[in-house]
Amino acid sequence: MASIWLMPIWLFIKLQVVNKELKKMEENNNANGTKQESEISRYDTSSRYHSLLPELLEELNVAIMMTSYQAGKLITLRSHNGEIDTHFLDCPRPMGLAINNQHLTLGIWAQILDYRRDDTISRQVSDSDIVDSYFIPRTSHVSGMINIHDIAWGEDGTLWAVNSSFSCICKITPQFSFEPYWKPKWITELVPEDRCHLNGMALKEGKPRYVTAFNQSDQAGHWRNIGNNSEGVLIDIHNNEVLVDGICMPHSPRYINEHVYFCESGAGIVWKLDPNTRKKTIFCKIQGFTRGMSHYGGLLFVATSKIRPSENNIYMPIRNEFEHTECGLWVLDINSGELITFLEFDGDISQLYDVAIAENCHFPEVMEWRDEVLADYFQFPSTGNVS
Repeated sequence: MASIWLMPIWLFIKLQVVNKELKKMEENNNANGTKQESEISRYDTSSRYHSLLPELLEELNVAIMMTSYQAGKLITLRSHNGEIDTHFLDCPRPMGLAINNQHLTLGIWAQILDYRRDDTISRQVSDSDIVDSYFIPRTSHVSGMINIHDIAWGEDGTLWAVNSSFSCICKITPQFSFEPYWKPKWITELVPEDRCHLNGMALKEGKPRYVTAFNQSDQAGHWRNIGNNSEGVLIDIHNNEVLVDGICMPHSPRYINEHVYFCESGAGIVWKLDPNTRKKTIFCKIQGFTRGMSHYGGLLFVATSKIRPSENNIYMPIRNEFEHTECGLWVLDINSGELITFLEFDGDISQLYDVAIAENCHFPEVMEWRDEVLADYFQFPSTGNVS
């Protein structure tokens, strides 16, 4: 059962009610059908959710997508008839995720997969009236195992990525595995040694501006061996300047309303930073390893993961505060920090990496690359003057 500490303090009262409802849902889970299970998976993918979640998604006309490298799945939360339908697409080591009106782009092991959105083909591929948008496989870029983390599309159509193996921010282009764009000033050479675990990236005005790293090391894999994990940094790459240091395992910076929100994952905190004054405040604190955020309208969607058994000997403040940690998605008011609704995975899914919002649809389908329907699906420009 998740306990969540949010600011302001009066929210404790609200959360007591929420937790009572969650307990009741857990007791009646088998009866009311809130568990979502994948029949084809060896994992127990069950989940439970707050009753406001499907209502919220339908009202906003959005779906939520998340990646779980541990389960090897792209997860889609979609709503229908007042319930959440959880769809799972198998893929190897999914990490960074970017969605806009034209693309769904997914970083996986050694590749970047691009799906194109098509809202006109429903009758071609299915007799169902439920699916309101399809993401169709279009291209695959082989990058090699660059340990891709955050990815994002720039305003000029550039695909940006965090290349953790080579400790740099890069562009993804057809000609190369990747094109280096920026590296921390302490990194002396581009080699696949994951020297500082560069992982998070926030765009400002369509270009990478703020990034996170676990430390400022120039030694191969040094971040894995240090006893104190509170050496993380948030960097302004425009000025090549560290804005915040002493962060325990930072992830997922996002530039929202002239502020930088970022996760201090090892403490279960989401911080809100004014990059001009460098004043930072706690936006929320959750009983989980905070990693993965997305913003839509007046809401912030935050993912949490459980502490992995392999991390039992790693220093994390969150371990000292809570006996257990939760894997799930938490939806908060961007202005007040108030918890609106949530979903928790209560089976084998324990790790989430990224979160993204699919707009203008509440029941999308991401198609398999091997789907037989694709053999008869074609897109091409008008013929024009072709003779």
